Amino acid sequence: MRPFCSSFVLSLCAVSCHAQAAVSVPDLNQIRAKYDTPFERNLQAFTCTVEFNWKQHFTEVIRLGDEGTDEEIAQSIQPIRTRVTVTRQNTVVSSGMTEDEEHKLPHGGMAEGLLKHAVQYSLNNWLAASGTALLPPAGASAHIEPSASGYKLGLRIQTFDVEMLFTPDLGLQSEGVKGSPSDTRETDFRPGPQGFLLSSFRQGEDGDFRLGNRVVLTYTYQNVGGFQLPEQVAINRESHHENWHYKLTNCSIQAAK
Repeated sequence: MRPFCSSFVLSLCAVSCHAQAAVSVPDLNQIRAKYDTPFERNLQAFTCTVEFNWKQHFTEVIRLGDEGTDEEIAQSIQPIRTRVTVTRQNTVVSSGMTEDEEHKLPHGGMAEGLLKHAVQYSLNNWLAASGTALLPPAGASAHIEPSASGYKLGLRIQTFDVEMLFTPDLGLQSEGVKGSPSDTRETDFRPGPQGFLLSSFRQGEDGDFRLGNRVVLTYTYQNVGGFQLPEQVAINRESHHENWHYKLTNCSIQAAK
């Protein structure tokens, strides 16, 4: 009987140990520590040239005609050296021209204005969704539990119950108001040298998240001065079948000493 008792005790221990492991969940500090946060280190700003091919762009969108003719785009718009500066707070895009000079471009500078808006929109959303920007602040009261996807985090913000879903390795998958599918944002993060990097961000136009009405942003990265910064950026506006692709080059950084 003794061997039977011994194996019975061991089996009980295995069940108990498994149960303990199953309920073990990370805390908020462990989740936040998984993400690359360049502006929470000593990065203050970065500035890059925006490379954009208008000829290629017009093969991927429905052309409205108010951007300019092929000749006007090639002669007056493509040569513009658009630059962007990103700080912790915002994104500033510049053509290097005065406002009056831009207005004298074909069609009042419509094409350059559209490009500037696309760059600003995509990089402001990168600021809003990358790193720990979507996560609760350190010390926030949040409930974390295992879920089918990995982990589920819940917290109350003012009068809203917010729910976040994470992969088993703590990459954020989605965030939104509980019970409100239209008010959802989806993300994909991939591992980087200093932590998770945002690779995709999907949100609904006008707060209505559904297939065919999303804006899908994707990012690849480059190493600049030890920081992982966006390099290739793509925007897909599903409702208008509108796509934008640009590349950030010749980047420089400002960092605190």
